[in-house]
Amino acid sequence: MIFSDNVPVEQEVWLKDCAAERGLLVMGPDCGTAIVSGIGLGFSHAVPSGPIGVVAASGTGAQQVVCLLDAAGAGVSAVLGVGGRDLSDAVGGRSARAALAALDEDPATELIVLLSKPPAPAVAADLRSCAASLTTAVQFALIGPGQPDLTAAAEAALRATGQDVPDWLTWPAAASSGPAVPRGGTDGPAETGAPPPTVPRPGTGPPAETGALRGLFAGGTLCDEAMVIAADRLGPIYSNIPLRPDWRLDPHAPGAPSGPGAARHVMIDFGDDELTAGRPHPMIDQRLRLDRLAAEAADPATAVIMLDVVLGHGAHPDPAAELAPAIAAARAGRGDRDLPVVVSLIGARSDPQGLTAQAVALAAAGADVFASNAQAARFACDLVARIGGGR
Repeated sequence: MIFSDNVPVEQEVWLKDCAAERGLLVMGPDCGTAIVSGIGLGFSHAVPSGPIGVVAASGTGAQQVVCLLDAAGAGVSAVLGVGGRDLSDAVGGRSARAALAALDEDPATELIVLLSKPPAPAVAADLRSCAASLTTAVQFALIGPGQPDLTAAAEAALRATGQDVPDWLTWPAAASSGPAVPRGGTDGPAETGAPPPTVPRPGTGPPAETGALRGLFAGGTLCDEAMVIAADRLGPIYSNIPLRPDWRLDPHAPGAPSGPGAARHVMIDFGDDELTAGRPHPMIDQRLRLDRLAAEAADPATAVIMLDVVLGHGAHPDPAAELAPAIAAARAGRGDRDLPVVVSLIGARSDPQGLTAQAVALAAAGADVFASNAQAARFACDLVARIGGGR
């Protein structure tokens, strides 16, 4: 397992070719999470064993799927990270093929989920052909336009293994909905049967002047997923990891320049290599993102802010202790103009930070909290559309 990034791609290819000659698997470079024989490596979650194996060219994408499975009472046989570049044209899915073969030989694995950031089309097609030759069924969750989101992938995996799909937990913002009482889910103090909100609430004051969505993400795949959903609803989403080259944004620049582009929608991946050089990952050190949260809240073009919060071993021991006051301050600083904040909370029931405690603290600060990143993104888009910040 190679947790580090910034490894030259030609060395990655060489390492993976050497591994293939020896019947071994290289997880990484830039492999942020894995679960092998029940042991979590890197950023990981406390989840039970189960029949679903995961091959992931995405750390936070794997974490989202694993945590949704855990919320449904399901477990995983293994999570094999292969590195964020593995499904690129340059690497060609070398580790993904090896991981698929390993899980196909594992009698404890009844279904394999292969997920990735937007892959190279030719590599994705090759892996689909490879999967068709295996004995174990393979379900694909490849982030991109027209593809199932990660929540849909988790739901499909549950159905394929004969398990029930719950209503995913949500914690409505206490400032608008009273005490933060969780809704949905299958375990703990949640009230079952209540779907997540789909109609955005009106603001408590006049709407923002323009209506831009600003996403501040620690997870690159969570950012990708939110951008795919938002671009379909709102139009171009500018980012340091853009869906299209002409939507590229300097992450160090202000979210909205003055002039005609002031209302543009922006999503930043603070876990990208450029922003983690010389500093801890934002799942550990939140300072850079907290500064940007304050700046975006002060921008009159900002209508809605979306954040992800990832729990688990290796992550910040109490992210809500820093984020909740920052969210409350950002909202208070807008005066009589409402600033909705939407949070996707990626955590398992037994994670050391306490999933419910984190959610309640964030909701008490005025954030709408979702266990599903896809649901959070759609809710944020609903809010923006209500304000008038669509295409």
